[in-house]
Amino acid sequence: MKYPEIFNPDLSQVGRSSQAYNILASTLMADMIKTSLGPRGMEKMYIDILGEETVTKQGGAYLRKIDVDHPAAKAVIDAVNTVDNHVGDGTISTAVMMGALLGQARSMLDLGFPTAVITRGFEVASVYAQEALEEIKIRAETSQDVMRRLAASCLNGKALYAAQDDGRIVDMLVDAVCHTTDFEGMKARTDDIKIEEKAGDPADTRLVMGTVIDKPVDSPEMPRRVEGVRILLLNDELEATRTKTESEIEITSPKQMGSFINRQKADTLEIVRRVVESGAGLVISRKGIDELAQELLARSGIMSVRRVKYNDIWWLQKATKASTCRSVQDIDCSELGYAVRVYEETVAGDRMLFVESDQPESVTILLRARTKRYLDEFHRNALNVIYMLRSFLQHPFVVYGGGSCEAIVSEKVREQALHLEGRGQVVASRFADALDEVPMTLARNLGMDPLDTLAELRSKVATSGDVWWGINSKTRRLDDLSGVVTEPLAVKRQALLTAVEAVNMILNVDDVFMKDLIDNTHCHIDGTVHAHKDPGRNHNHWEQEGLEQRQMHHHY
Repeated sequence: MKYPEIFNPDLSQVGRSSQAYNILASTLMADMIKTSLGPRGMEKMYIDILGEETVTKQGGAYLRKIDVDHPAAKAVIDAVNTVDNHVGDGTISTAVMMGALLGQARSMLDLGFPTAVITRGFEVASVYAQEALEEIKIRAETSQDVMRRLAASCLNGKALYAAQDDGRIVDMLVDAVCHTTDFEGMKARTDDIKIEEKAGDPADTRLVMGTVIDKPVDSPEMPRRVEGVRILLLNDELEATRTKTESEIEITSPKQMGSFINRQKADTLEIVRRVVESGAGLVISRKGIDELAQELLARSGIMSVRRVKYNDIWWLQKATKASTCRSVQDIDCSELGYAVRVYEETVAGDRMLFVESDQPESVTILLRARTKRYLDEFHRNALNVIYMLRSFLQHPFVVYGGGSCEAIVSEKVREQALHLEGRGQVVASRFADALDEVPMTLARNLGMDPLDTLAELRSKVATSGDVWWGINSKTRRLDDLSGVVTEPLAVKRQALLTAVEAVNMILNVDDVFMKDLIDNTHCHIDGTVHAHKDPGRNHNHWEQEGLEQRQMHHHY
């Protein structure tokens, strides 16, 4: 009797070496971006299939561009994206800690440590690290001065900060967050900040207290600048109504044609009359405004913009406190908004409409850069600061950076590890060593000797008490970084938790079963869909009637 095999021929098993492969793949992903850590970190370039390049030193943005097949490598990317989406900063630090923890785990596995002991030890050490963060955290006022220090620390070394040496971009980003934040409920409405991109001089980047629409005024006869104007937002067209279904009008004489045209003009005149009587000085519609309506509005000194995007309408509602008109036939004055200034301006060869308010709930950051590559990087940098400030407003606690926070937490975890018994003490100590990888990477990227710097840093942290000793990127030496490099506590906490959870998930996988990939998937003309390994030369599919005719293949 012939016994069947356990697995199908297209199923392969990696076996015991899968854990080592997972650690190797994850470590390679972490090593790929660790050189971008810190103000002096290097930038990465990715060239896509169309030849367009992306230059960035933002870890999450770069890893999202890379196509990887290994699931452990994807776990690193997912972890970095989690930190990026939640707190906006600390992406590279997360990858560096993951690489260091996996490196320590690999050495302990080689020494015979069970995986369960390692993962449990990492969990215990993570609790010690969280307790240390709670012990050293500093409660900060939610003032603009503190927020500027946080924004400057986040932007230091990035393209957006380097493009403006005077630091105006920091003030712009902080002002934008402050104008869209409910300080009573400590809730930052980051979606109310619109970021518009245009080519030009980076020094021309500015913050607009309102909304910028990338569209010109409809007619050259309309005014180009008005002040103290009421705004009408429409979801209807200002033109002859068109039926949504197919319809026909039978006209048998020129007189009937003239009557039809006069009726259309009368309808348009009636709609424009209602708009004029409402007192609106600016009409913005999501739909069309025909030439007759534009001419009539221009005669009344009213500006109009047609075919405006839905998101722009939403931002205009926030900026001007207007409501989209329910019916153009019955305009309510309470639906109109107010703007202190509306004007058209040419930016990078394009005419744009600026709608400014005195107390806007939505603002616009107009980013300028000389190339699209830098515009994209500026946009990413601005979003990092906005999300980081949002995290700070939700949890107004700070720590100091430059590796000082990791060095202090590492020292405290190492002290707590002495109270553990057995191999758990070794695992917790290795966890503390992994935290030291952050200041070591900072020192390496600054051109300092990482081992000498780490030895000196450990000595100062162990003997200096409450001094925040860290690596000063400007002087390239160890200094007290209190008030010099300020970072939100939420960033450090999220990076640490995400790194430990992702590492334990990778370590707990000890075997991989994988189906063979089949590329020759196709369907037949009768709707049958299947796949086979050969390209189809040795494959026949007969109709049920028995016709000896091979059906046509549609490959995809």
